[in-house]
Amino acid sequence: MSENVRAVVLGDEHTVYTFKLLGFEGRVINENENILAIIKELSVEEGVGAILITSNLVDRVREDFDKLRMKMRKPMLIEIPSLREMKFKEVNYLAILRSVLGI
Repeated sequence: MSENVRAVVLGDEHTVYTFKLLGFEGRVINENENILAIIKELSVEEGVGAILITSNLVDRVREDFDKLRMKMRKPMLIEIPSLREMKFKEVNYLAILRSVLGI
């Protein structure tokens, strides 16, 4: 029996909708939402193997996020730049994805 592993993207609407076009699940996060609670909620869902979170969201809860990432084995918590940040620096999303998938 094979298990389907999912990756979920949390971030601004541009980033989430772009990743959805690539087949990822995603959720747009508003300023008043509790990011850590959403991560914990997703971490107990069946089949979630990775949660990709944009840097601007992680920056809001940096210390707690780093602690959670260190103690949480599954799913993997991966910080990614948002598409809005791409205006300032080049980002290789394919390399990030390959790193996450171990290929």
